[in-house]
Amino acid sequence: MENKIKLALKQQSRLPLSLKMKYMLRARLERGEWPVGTQIPTLLELVSEYGVSRATIRAALDELEQEGLIERTRGKGTYVIGDVLKEHWMMLPTDWVTLIGHIDRLNVDFIVLENRVGRLPADLVGGGEAVPDDYWHTTRVNLIKGVPYSMSSAYVAHALYTQQKKAFEQEPVLLVLDRAYKPLLVSARQTLTVRAADATASRHLKVEIGSPVVRVVRVVRDAQDSVVYCAEVLYPARHLYIENDLRP
Repeated sequence: MENKIKLALKQQSRLPLSLKMKYMLRARLERGEWPVGTQIPTLLELVSEYGVSRATIRAALDELEQEGLIERTRGKGTYVIGDVLKEHWMMLPTDWVTLIGHIDRLNVDFIVLENRVGRLPADLVGGGEAVPDDYWHTTRVNLIKGVPYSMSSAYVAHALYTQQKKAFEQEPVLLVLDRAYKPLLVSARQTLTVRAADATASRHLKVEIGSPVVRVVRVVRDAQDSVVYCAEVLYPARHLYIENDLRP
């Protein structure tokens, strides 16, 4: 097993070796191998175990320390001080009622990056569908207690926006849509994929470039099958979890 780990570290990758090492150590924290309060192996023990340099291990530990997961004390060793398992606190709802209730309970603040009127991107609704040009578009960074947990780019049919302009601009968009227009909403679809954070997501979500983010696309339609709402939302993958009742 040890040889396989060393081989994996040596395999070609665009990731710096120290970053690979960080992810490997982080995975051990996520598995509960080193609970909060325990001492992790020494620098020399990790060097021996993984077959990398001291500098590589130090750089990996630096990253984990900056994340608040470990604390290094000269002469005493390195101890786990952060519970990485608690990072997965953000549930991604899988039905409309739960989604609306979840957003309402979160008590979200947001920073507006852009507000404008324009065309709904065809790639969000798929299939080369013809859509009107006049959607109100807002891009926001959503925060809880000052911590960014998602970045959203939402589109609302302009006719609906003009009737609830102040509410849409000051509240979470989905809450306004559900409260003011629920009888009009006939179908809603949510699609989830995982991708690497680009420079924009990295800057606004406070994650490393290339780290995994979950991309959620939501499309809501009326009785005429017209898109009344569409959004692309990015979540840091490390915060997210999904729970479904499979019911055999």
